[in-house]
Amino acid sequence: MSSPAPSLRPTLVRGEGVHVWDRDGRRYLDAISGSFSVQLGYGRADLARALTEAASRLAYARPSRFESEESEAYAEEILLAAGPPYTRAIFTTSGSEAVDAALKAAYRYQSARGHPGRTGVAHLRGHFHGATLGALRVTDVRARRAPYELLLGGAPPPIDPEAGPLEEAMGDSGALLAETIPAAGLGAPVPRPGFLAEIRRACDARDALWIADEVLTGFGRVGSLFAWKRLTERGEDRGARPDIIAFGKGAGGGYAPIGGVLFAERVASVLDSAPGGAFSHAQTYGGHAIACAVGRHVLAVMREENIESRVREKEKALREALSALSAHPHVLDVRGLGFLWGVLLRKDRRTGEPFPRELRIAERVEAACRDRGLLVFSGSGSHDGNLGDHLLVGPPLVSDTHHFPQIAIGIRESLDAVMRDTSPPGPSRG
Repeated sequence: MSSPAPSLRPTLVRGEGVHVWDRDGRRYLDAISGSFSVQLGYGRADLARALTEAASRLAYARPSRFESEESEAYAEEILLAAGPPYTRAIFTTSGSEAVDAALKAAYRYQSARGHPGRTGVAHLRGHFHGATLGALRVTDVRARRAPYELLLGGAPPPIDPEAGPLEEAMGDSGALLAETIPAAGLGAPVPRPGFLAEIRRACDARDALWIADEVLTGFGRVGSLFAWKRLTERGEDRGARPDIIAFGKGAGGGYAPIGGVLFAERVASVLDSAPGGAFSHAQTYGGHAIACAVGRHVLAVMREENIESRVREKEKALREALSALSAHPHVLDVRGLGFLWGVLLRKDRRTGEPFPRELRIAERVEAACRDRGLLVFSGSGSHDGNLGDHLLVGPPLVSDTHHFPQIAIGIRESLDAVMRDTSPPGPSRG
């Protein structure tokens, strides 16, 4: 009998609040909410109770033939929370799968309207949409795509939204897919005022669908149910609403794997009457009764504990704590919204020159943070798609303000340590 391969990663054994512990007894401040998913913190007896109570009533309902009371109720509640014009929801087991379902729905929509040749999906430079092959095909994060490039042939090149009008660049695409705030690939730049309205105008002009990827930015992460909701509070973007919303991660609070897709009524009505039968995306664990029960409780806690308001109230304190890093000679920028922030690392802050990718600066800073009991996310590509190290910070939405300086201090100390190891030795004294 062979033994399992050794792992270099710590093994976590428990969590409480905003901290997790590994089996060696080390405690970590989780400044990325697991994987931007544990919105409400660890050790929540109420979420565990919602899960076990649902499991005791009904473990499973075959999604291609049945609904469950939990899936029906969750659909009603999330559509109510999202508000008009969304009238239909389908559920998946992850955000990547939600993106795949959204892409399939966009194709069925165009086909049902007499345009089966409109198979293209416009996507933007530096945006990440998931790990499945369908999601990778419309992802522009080279490090994630590279190992599978031969399997992804035929994908259109990404659009640079700053290079010219979106409408012209979209061509005959049947849909445009975009992260509302691109995180993993670009380090959380908040779109300029008016950009969402530009997306809406471009899609309308091309009779294309706007698919908002809210997998990472949803469920209170930036102080609203979805990031587009907060950004459209700005006058320049008011009234701009996506046609399809893909969500995941925080929907289950880290307690259950659930994602999904919301459809505006004008899309849902076409999909429901499509030739060949109404659109569906039924997979074995899609809309799982237990996961939907957890999703319902996450929504309830967000209302009862005023999570969105609390994020907005504490946003300034998190911004101020992280902005202190801007004085570091290797930090180009600190940017973000709510509880999602990016720290851009550069070799030369004055010129913006990036570090050579082979140095893997961001990954080394993440490792140094972990050694200091702090969990952050490392990424690259924020300069030109390949170069440009950055970190992401996204603590649980129940974090207290005293945690924020701890995060900033941990990053600064870790960056200093990596720079000491990277700097060439000084001249010898002989």
